[in-house]
Amino acid sequence: MEVREIIGNLHRIVVCGVGNEKMGDYGFGAYLAEALLRAVENPSFFPVNCHDVPESQAGVIVRFRPELLIIAVPLEFGGEPGKVVAADPWEALDDVPEELRFQLKVTLGHIRELLPWTRFVLLGCQPGSRKEVTEEVKNCVRALSLAFKDTID
Repeated sequence: MEVREIIGNLHRIVVCGVGNEKMGDYGFGAYLAEALLRAVENPSFFPVNCHDVPESQAGVIVRFRPELLIIAVPLEFGGEPGKVVAADPWEALDDVPEELRFQLKVTLGHIRELLPWTRFVLLGCQPGSRKEVTEEVKNCVRALSLAFKDTID
């Protein structure tokens, strides 16, 4: 999976980072959003750290009016820790950790109603530990932030 393939020729992009930083690898989306805020400087690219409450940033996302909304979230799909997949959010929601699933489903449904032309992609990273951030997830965040920087800057 290449970041360039996910983005295609779209220009207004939001990365909605969802995760609980107090739960080790399950903070993946939040870690990625923070890394992207530091790595990428482009007014058409908007990383948002939603922490574990994606609904808190729905208004900000809608006002930005993205062509592409990438939801970065820990995803329990049975892969090795740090493995990343890109998926249709509505098909992959059952693999989102239970403590994030309901809010994310409601928030994405709301945003989709308000932005029907926006393309949605879920970028999921397999977590390994709830107690610490593993090297695999740290490396995943680093690699993704560099890939976004190379693609967007």
